[in-house]
Amino acid sequence: MQRQCAWCLRLIDSIGEPISSKPVPKIHKASHGMCKTCGNLWLEQALLDTQPQAVTHPLVMDAKVSSHY
Repeated sequence: MQRQCAWCLRLIDSIGEPISSKPVPKIHKASHGMCKTCGNLWLEQALLDTQPQAVTHPLVMDAKVSSHY
C-alpha cells in the first residue's frame, strides 16, 4: 500500500519518513497520514498556540455565600 502525507503530498514510508523529495499528485488509493516533517511543524505551531497568554482584565469573582436558600 502506498502512503502519502495529506499535508505536503510527498510519498512516505511506514514510519512517516519522506521517500519522495517533491510532492506528487494526490493518490486517492493511498493511505493518507502525516509525514514526520509536517507532524513536527504542526506540533511546534500547536505548542506555540498553547503558551500562557497575558490576561488584560482579571476575572472578578463576586460570590455571596448564604445559608438561606
